[in-house]
Amino acid sequence: MRRLCKVAIMGAAVTLAMPLFMGTAGAVGGTRYVAPTGTDTGACTAHAHPCATISYAVGQANAGNTVNVAAGTYHETVALTKPLVLKGAGAATTTIDGNGIDSVGSEYGVLYVGATGGTTAVSGFTITNPYPDSYTGGEPEAVALADTNASDTVNLHNNVITEGSSDANASTDFPIGIDSFNNAASTTIRSNTVDGFFQGMLLEDNGPAQVLSNTVQNGISETADTTTYAAEGVFFLSDLAQSVTGQVANGNTFRGYGGYGVIMEAGYNNGNCTDNPCNGSISGSLARNTFTLDPGVAGTSAIVLEAKFNGNDLTATVAGNQGTVMAPSTAISESATGGATFHVTSSNNAIRVIH
Repeated sequence: MRRLCKVAIMGAAVTLAMPLFMGTAGAVGGTRYVAPTGTDTGACTAHAHPCATISYAVGQANAGNTVNVAAGTYHETVALTKPLVLKGAGAATTTIDGNGIDSVGSEYGVLYVGATGGTTAVSGFTITNPYPDSYTGGEPEAVALADTNASDTVNLHNNVITEGSSDANASTDFPIGIDSFNNAASTTIRSNTVDGFFQGMLLEDNGPAQVLSNTVQNGISETADTTTYAAEGVFFLSDLAQSVTGQVANGNTFRGYGGYGVIMEAGYNNGNCTDNPCNGSISGSLARNTFTLDPGVAGTSAIVLEAKFNGNDLTATVAGNQGTVMAPSTAISESATGGATFHVTSSNNAIRVIH
């Protein structure tokens, strides 16, 4: 399991204007329609004759099209490998339900975004019931971001992303809300609710990632080999020999669980860091986040900043964060070990520990 070895260690806002999405779609002349009353035939271009599944409509769509999805529940998984606007009627009424559906090859998760070659936006859905995919070694992942093109843009906004109730092994299989691994695209995750996962977001070895105004709530602890791991809200991780920059978490809310809020870690270890420095680094900012984390869990903090091995470097600005954690959790934990370097600027943080 790729993630289990990671979690064992514990765990400048950019606004993209909506007209860019609509203009891109309109420029190539296409809206595709999906509704529960539809039929998977034709090109899905008539509002009066929609298709029945999102995946079929995505297959019919051209690059730059909008796929408009009517209210309803769609029992399927969706893979995006071309630049599209995927628009639900609202998270309260439009659901993509992955219950019981294993991944197809490397396209894992309930929603998968691969290399699209442009701008992709997903909004207005509840995305729920991820299956313990065989491709991920049995870890359920609701949203998988894996766009390897640095020139691409991915936008995920105004969705509800939830573990759901279909996974009987949720307390032992390490479910992840949003998993981003080597996702080189410039990514904005904005105004989503992420609910009921072990890791709300695992953002690993990526291009610029803006995590803005989301709510991460009701995280769950996990047990493996008699060890219990506390829930993690957002985990920015660099564990390859590269520089990971532009990792931003601003204006988010973390509530309703005991565990970690935001973790930022430079943790690359090539196995011989004394003689051959690791040279892995991560940089970004954590600002104006609010934490209400209880019950207290020993060894956890609202914010964790860690550089672990010789050659690793962590550079971060931490400002204006507030809220409470319950003891024995701590407010902010900072550490550099094994010859790593550490450059953190902190100001106006007011996270209280309640005893």
